[in-house]
Amino acid sequence: MSLDGISMHPLSIEIDRAVAGGRIDRINQPNKQSIILLVRQPGKNLMVNISINPQNPAVHLIEKAPDNPTEPPMFCMVLRKHLETGRIARVYQQGLDRLLIMDIDVLAAGGQIVTKSIVMELMGKYSNIILVQDGIIIDALRKVGTNSSRVRTILPGDAYEFPPVQDKLNLLTESLDDLVTNTEVPFIPSPIMTSIRRQTEEKLHKAILNVCLGFGPVTAKEAAYREILKAAGVSEKRIDSVIRVSDIDGIELGEDGKVKDAEKLTNSVKSEWADFIVTEHGVYATLDTLSYTF
Repeated sequence: MSLDGISMHPLSIEIDRAVAGGRIDRINQPNKQSIILLVRQPGKNLMVNISINPQNPAVHLIEKAPDNPTEPPMFCMVLRKHLETGRIARVYQQGLDRLLIMDIDVLAAGGQIVTKSIVMELMGKYSNIILVQDGIIIDALRKVGTNSSRVRTILPGDAYEFPPVQDKLNLLTESLDDLVTNTEVPFIPSPIMTSIRRQTEEKLHKAILNVCLGFGPVTAKEAAYREILKAAGVSEKRIDSVIRVSDIDGIELGEDGKVKDAEKLTNSVKSEWADFIVTEHGVYATLDTLSYTF
């Protein structure tokens, strides 16, 4: 699965619904890049896999536990010390970044409940799993010193800082629709659509990629393709039959911000696509959980 900020948004909701309120029974580290949380919920046990594999960083539910080394690595022992028997309060995404946070309430000395957090930065070769309390790093699976980064270090005792945010617009906080009002300003253009329309030299999916926070190349192409289908008069139900676009590099924006050769493209879409779509990626399938995509 191509994991970008947009894809991570529903994933964060799914993981939160599955494990929030659950107790962490055990923490394992099967390899240098993965952590497994064994979570007990009423009537069932769940396993959450957090991987910082640079080729495929991910967090998802698994059904079969991998083998573990005889001796747990140091980071695993730190997590066990701080988090085992704790209850997961919530799992949420930081903005539309590829970053999830799991807050865990644990019982401290004197019966006081304190909150510690597993910060999952799933950003390709920069992926990391970081244990944080009150904004201070307790430990990290991948420590980053000044020799590796002059911008942002990740070491025990450091104040935790989020990765730098790209200067793009957030679909969750900005409107996609132009507003028509009865005030002195009768037309208020959408910031997102205005910015996309200004990308007159770019292909549509690249314009989306340049403007919108959280989009990866695959998601941007999919969004662009679905917009073309909608413009071609294809129903929402039929659009949902198309899960992937193999190549829309030929779609470009004109000087007016609209798609070039739209009429030709419309006719092509209407004649070539049907209710049941088979793409080069295989037959469309509906899955019960995003975890099956990893």
